[in-house]
Amino acid sequence: MRSSIQLATLNYALVVAEEGSFLRAARRAGIDHTALSRRIRDLEYAMGTRIFLRHARGVGPTPAGERFLDRLRSVLLELDNTLTLARTGIQDEQQRLSIRSNGLILAGRALDAIIEFGQRYPNFTTSLIEGSHPEPGGALGGAAVDVTVTSSSRSTGGAFELTLWKDTLAVVLASNHPLASSSVIEWSDLGQETLLVSRGEAFLLADAVGNSVQLPAVVEHHVSAGILLRLVGNGLGITLIHDGDANSVPEGAVCRKLRIGGKPIQICNFARWRPDNANPALPIFIEFLRDRYSS
Repeated sequence: MRSSIQLATLNYALVVAEEGSFLRAARRAGIDHTALSRRIRDLEYAMGTRIFLRHARGVGPTPAGERFLDRLRSVLLELDNTLTLARTGIQDEQQRLSIRSNGLILAGRALDAIIEFGQRYPNFTTSLIEGSHPEPGGALGGAAVDVTVTSSSRSTGGAFELTLWKDTLAVVLASNHPLASSSVIEWSDLGQETLLVSRGEAFLLADAVGNSVQLPAVVEHHVSAGILLRLVGNGLGITLIHDGDANSVPEGAVCRKLRIGGKPIQICNFARWRPDNANPALPIFIEFLRDRYSS
């Protein structure tokens, strides 16, 4: 019988008892009142006894239902305490989590997510790694990396995956660049430019714009995104960032909207991790991403 009764249904039964009405309980629980009534009926059927008496003024527990609900309150309270102790035990220990970003820039919502997670779980030590696009079969770059937040749609074999947010690409140019006076720049206008990227980003660009779109001349640097932006500000090329990172553009450079055929260029972000990773901090981070950022 236990496998046929959902925890949510047991919680609904307590709400019905407290409210004395299916309608009020449904409003409080955020569920359709007919669905709630059906859940309670199924619970009574599974238990083989009537829990509530229906009457014109609402509902009230039967004697058997009163005994059941009293015991249920104790059981659910004990369950909550157990879960709290388990989570507190994890949080009280100094947990370590290694996160690699395979994005165009370790900033924007990826960095915001990592910062917010660190603020919510101050006992977690988070190690950040800027990594290149993983080779097929390379999984997540070795056991040292717990989870990768990436813009690449090329999933590695055997990895679990969570779809996250979408970002829109923008282009960064020197402030004295001939195209800097335009608020919106077409991809076709960049054909004669030198596109500066960090190591491995050419793969991400191909994913973002499609293999049928011609890339400008690409120069790969093994440096951080901040150094790339400084190179752009000094007229050594252009680069691409997420439009949410426009405030990170240094003096001497400007950020402009980028379009292909008049349409924004959007890239989806993913979290990927090994299913055999036993780090207890990992499922907490994944659940955080799922609740806060998953699309």
